[in-house]
Amino acid sequence: MHDAASSSPSSSDRHPSPELTQGPGGDAVSYEEAFETVGAVIAWYGRALLLARRSGNQQRLEELKTQRQKCVEDQQRLKDAGPKEIARIAAEYATRLKELKAAEPGPES
Repeated sequence: MHDAASSSPSSSDRHPSPELTQGPGGDAVSYEEAFETVGAVIAWYGRALLLARRSGNQQRLEELKTQRQKCVEDQQRLKDAGPKEIARIAAEYATRLKELKAAEPGPES
């Protein structure tokens, strides 16, 4: 499931080139894959925000809001990004998602 910020782009919002680009590890990365990877991080922050609201931790809430907004901006930036920038963003967010999942048992706990 995706929240509104991480849903697939409409055909008019899609990156004009469906071609794959080479990521840092030599893996091919498409615009759609990068969009989904950033969306997964946005969704993680959304779940963490819900928990922070429930716990009343205002400082954590503000930090999470700021981080989530940066992710939304990066996801929007993908639309006009070239192949190298798409690959860079995809790699950055794949690493971030792995770190977020490893650092905490998860917002669901």
